[in-house]
Amino acid sequence: MNKVVFRNCDENSQYWIALERLFQSEWSDFLFVDTYKQKAQLPPVIVALRDNKVIGGLAYSRYQEPHGNSEVIWFNAVFVSPEWRGQGVASELINQGVKQIPENIQNHLYVYTNVASLYEALGWSIVDIESEPNHSVMCISLEPQSRV
Repeated sequence: MNKVVFRNCDENSQYWIALERLFQSEWSDFLFVDTYKQKAQLPPVIVALRDNKVIGGLAYSRYQEPHGNSEVIWFNAVFVSPEWRGQGVASELINQGVKQIPENIQNHLYVYTNVASLYEALGWSIVDIESEPNHSVMCISLEPQSRV
């Protein structure tokens, strides 16, 4: 039995469309083209593979920083196929995703999520800002001394 492999992925990857479809299974209007424009300067998408099949992934976007005016990088989508959940795949995607953001471009990384407990277990904090019910804006410091 093969283990889960994590790879960077771009529009030239054989996994790009499969990952976009996986994200669309949760967010029907998700399209990479909406966020992955050349001027966006986003880190690469991360794909999780098991037996060369896409089972999860992480993508970024740019959005306004909470309590600020700067546009910063956020996690836009973190998703793992239901049959592969509970095995640490999402945690590894999140941890690898954090490592891809250089601390010299912004101080914190953000996500808007309905699974705050997953992020809290990885050292993220809830941002005090209005959110939909059962959703939270979370952040983690990108400063080297704060990283685990």
